[in-house]
Amino acid sequence: MENTEEVKLQWIKGDKFGNVEIVNGTQDQWTTFKSGGRIATNLISEFLEPIVGNALDLNPPQTIKDPHKLDNQDLEGTDMKWVTKKTTSETVSPIRTLFDKQKKNDKVKLNLTFPIEVLNKAIYEIISSSFDADEVNDELESFIKDQISEDLILDSLFDSIRELIKTRYKID
Repeated sequence: MENTEEVKLQWIKGDKFGNVEIVNGTQDQWTTFKSGGRIATNLISEFLEPIVGNALDLNPPQTIKDPHKLDNQDLEGTDMKWVTKKTTSETVSPIRTLFDKQKKNDKVKLNLTFPIEVLNKAIYEIISSSFDADEVNDELESFIKDQISEDLILDSLFDSIRELIKTRYKID
């Protein structure tokens, strides 16, 4: 199925994130939009992605054409033909969309803690006096790393995220 509709591109990066542009045409290395703006054609794949249908539709059909391989020939004129297909994708929450569109977010550190076993300090000192200190430290590091599984890391990460939300937003 081929479409001869207007070419719509949505900003996926930068100050115009989320805005939709309708391609007016291309000239030399520039692609112009009906809004009056323009972008260097070779930067389109980095800042914009093609969309089909209503930009506010949370599950628009996706183009088969790879948006990372657009070139001048792909954007000649406004009578472009785009081949589209309906894809299944996760529905994006409107709440998440609002979160993603925020320009200023606070950066905070996420604290992770892992329950691990370590040697008694006296045992460490005895072993360190009997072997090369660097070798002992390397083995101790390996001993500790072996106690940390992917599941433990993920559990700790998720716990830290929940704790951050509770403390930052004072949730009971």
